[in-house]
Amino acid sequence: MIPTFAGWAPRSTSQQPQTPSGINPDQHVRRAFTLLEVVVAVGIFAIAMVAVIGLFAPIAQSVTASADAEAATHLADLLNVKLQSLGVVTVAPLLKVSTGKTHQLTDADAKTNYDITKDAQLLFASRDGTIIAPYADKSSWPNGDRDKYFEIALIRNEAVSPNNSALDAGAPVLAYVARVRWPAFISLAGVANNVTPNSIQVGANPSGTVTFDHSQKQVLFFTGAVTR
Repeated sequence: MIPTFAGWAPRSTSQQPQTPSGINPDQHVRRAFTLLEVVVAVGIFAIAMVAVIGLFAPIAQSVTASADAEAATHLADLLNVKLQSLGVVTVAPLLKVSTGKTHQLTDADAKTNYDITKDAQLLFASRDGTIIAPYADKSSWPNGDRDKYFEIALIRNEAVSPNNSALDAGAPVLAYVARVRWPAFISLAGVANNVTPNSIQVGANPSGTVTFDHSQKQVLFFTGAVTR
């Protein structure tokens, strides 16, 4: 019998078993990832990355569209300066007008074979707006169709400037609405500037029932006037 005293108790002489490494097996042991868990984790990460990367294309398109719209807006001022330098008499024949119950612009757009290169009333502009000229003015387009980014149709504002050629000669102002569409042409990769053709018209489909489809182009309208 082991004697006891107040406040004192015998200590147990038993010890917890130890492993050769000195680690108590009763303690929690951290388990490593299995190969299956690693494969699943990598798969989930890969799917997430594909989804993120997929967002870049729409974002890039949105940025490009925004930049193009800004360039088209800037073109409004450059076009006004260009037309002002040409004068009322020169600009008047370029304006599309109403023809009874229809209009020259809507009549042209309704055609499935409307080739913008054949419309002498249209103007074209480079993307930076430094070149504004008719399609046939080859001296203004050293790089051919490649530089023709914006297509410009001028519409007479007949409420302000009635369609009367006799009055145009003495009219103090010639009001118009400009419809700008883009892109007019897309460059062909790997083709030099001095090679014809180096670009193709957007929406061109020579073998289709609609040989020219302009519905996919971006459009912007703005007003202006040529004064004396």
